Amino acid sequence: MSDDDPEVHSPPNELRRIDEVWAFISSDETGEGLCAGPLMGPGTLIPLVAADEVRLQSLLPWARWIAQASGKPVKLVKLTHREEVMEISPDGGPMQ
Repeated sequence: MSDDDPEVHSPPNELRRIDEVWAFISSDETGEGLCAGPLMGPGTLIPLVAADEVRLQSLLPWARWIAQASGKPVKLVKLTHREEVMEISPDGGPMQ
């Protein structure tokens, strides 16, 4: 590893399996976009996506703030179809 490598925070996963994901999206006359906010402080943009109810509730104030600040409606969508497209091996081996 070099000093240029990103810092990795890897606590144990909390959910046994993620089968549904909620996302906040804004919409206007040109289409839809995934909402993001400065959840980690100024200068950061983190997508408003949740895989559990606790996280979803914590994102609601941000979604309301984005709707008010942007003047665009913000929708909460629930995505429930899971398709595993790729698995990246921790050993750097080929993707499957």
